Amino acid sequence: MRSLLINLFIFFLILFLISCGPSNTVKVESFIPAGEVQNLTNFTIEFSEDLAPADVQDKWLDEDFVTFTPAIQGKFKWTSPSTLVFSPDSPLDPMQAYKAMINKNVLFNTTFSPDFEEYSFHTPYFDVTKVDFFWTNVPYQNYKLSVQANIYFNYAVDPKSLKEFLEIKRAGAIITDFQIVSEQTADVIAINFGEVEQTDKEQLFSVTVNEKFISALGKDGLKESRTFELKLPPITQLAITNVTAGFDGANGWIEVATTQTVDDKRLKDFITTEPSKKLNFSVSGNVLRIETDLGNVQTVELKIKKGLPGLYGGKLEFDYEQEVSMVNVDPSINFADKKGKYLMLGGEENLKVNAVNINEVEIEVSQVFKNNILHFLNQYGYYYYYDEYYYGYNPEYYVGDYGESIYDEKLKLQEGQNWLKSFTVNLNKALGKKYKGIFTVSVRSEEERWRSDSKVVAISDLGIISKIAEDQIYVFVNSISGAEPVAGAEVSIISTNNQTLLTASTNGEGVAVFSAVKKSIEGFFPRLVVVEKDEDFNYIDLRETIVETSRFDVGGLTQYAADFNVFLYSPRNIYRPGEAVNLSAIVRNDKIKVVKDVPLITKIITPTGKVFE
Repeated sequence: MRSLLINLFIFFLILFLISCGPSNTVKVESFIPAGEVQNLTNFTIEFSEDLAPADVQDKWLDEDFVTFTPAIQGKFKWTSPSTLVFSPDSPLDPMQAYKAMINKNVLFNTTFSPDFEEYSFHTPYFDVTKVDFFWTNVPYQNYKLSVQANIYFNYAVDPKSLKEFLEIKRAGAIITDFQIVSEQTADVIAINFGEVEQTDKEQLFSVTVNEKFISALGKDGLKESRTFELKLPPITQLAITNVTAGFDGANGWIEVATTQTVDDKRLKDFITTEPSKKLNFSVSGNVLRIETDLGNVQTVELKIKKGLPGLYGGKLEFDYEQEVSMVNVDPSINFADKKGKYLMLGGEENLKVNAVNINEVEIEVSQVFKNNILHFLNQYGYYYYYDEYYYGYNPEYYVGDYGESIYDEKLKLQEGQNWLKSFTVNLNKALGKKYKGIFTVSVRSEEERWRSDSKVVAISDLGIISKIAEDQIYVFVNSISGAEPVAGAEVSIISTNNQTLLTASTNGEGVAVFSAVKKSIEGFFPRLVVVEKDEDFNYIDLRETIVETSRFDVGGLTQYAADFNVFLYSPRNIYRPGEAVNLSAIVRNDKIKVVKDVPLITKIITPTGKVFE
């Protein structure tokens, strides 16, 4: 009996000591962000114990350490033994609920037992963010005044579907004769109230967007009605309703919203900043914009003197002063030339990239093999994304099994907050490969992988022009560097289903002619023209390179422009080297009036995709 008691004592003593000793369980200290998250964000998970060995830290990994439902494509990085970061490759879906469950892969070879929970988060639900009111003129009747409201949403909406969900009141009385001015899908919708009687008293307006109204993206509508009440000062008074600020990568800017359009010719007499700067002003509707070189200034004291005049007789009653925080620009990275696809073989082989607020860049260069080009292009030819909601994000080309990754490298950029930093990506290392093809170049932020841009590039000295006549196909091949004809180049016509339909070699004048085409390719449709000469290779996609040959464009406008309509034209579409090109432009505002004293920037791009002037 005594022996039994001793054994029990020893057992409980050991159990007590174990319970007081270190725990063998690993927990999650924090999972952020949670709840409502932005469509573009990194996720950081802090564990209670050190888990990751040194050889996997500070590098992006493809291994799945967390299972997301619905799935999210991206990569993981251990920034410390106990800190795991997940960076998505693209924006999260709008208005989407997600769940996350941490896998046992995070344990590596440790002996810890996991004690993990399931985590939930969602991207912002559809909502109305604000409404502002201001005086404006009745369209085409400048002597009559109206009241306009701008309704701001966090996702774009179709203005045609909005009216039945709107309820607008003036001084408690319902208004039904308002008009929706905006015609295009957007996240800011303008509402006009027609001619409004002017009084010497402020007017109370309320705007209600009723529940179940949905955005242009579909999905769930407003969960509950949203009402905004605002007081509009009389026409004799000018009031400031909002001030925002930021950087655009080259200059700092401050935008001031007012209750009526201000007189842009007198702004310099009423607006100053501290520190004092040379200010440039512009006015659009009820918003005046101030631009200046602010260096690294993070806060500005904005001063607006009383008496600032509006165009409709209103004046600012009191001096206005506000300390304005210069909001940092969202980080972004993109190729300076979005459209160019060709680089000259033997040239510099450089691509210019612009970046803002990104300190380190990851560059990846891959090759698409020539026999896979069509399948690769079909993946991305009509790719569309709501990238207006995701500033800094651009869809990326994935080569996958259509080719191979050639190399990747990292580049540290010079320090500097909010200012444009440009660098070049040189593709010399991509040349001289065993297989022919085209290349994809991706640049992305090392810290936030969705901040990226991607580009398809062909590097060649073979310039191609193709002409499809009634029953013939002509292919002209000239050297890009010297413009002389290329003889003996092998030309292939590839169909829409990746079959080689026709082959020929160029003659001494650099021309390959295919005759009786209809009979030869019956049942197939040409899609690619591929040209090879020795180690050189190039292609054109016939869907992308069609030149309009009708005498006049009579289609007219297909989309209404809310600010300016610009018509650019020249006597013809194709010019030879050395010829003078005459360009003409017509610029009109939304009232079809001539626009004066507005600077115009014209960019001319060479056939190799570089900006010429």
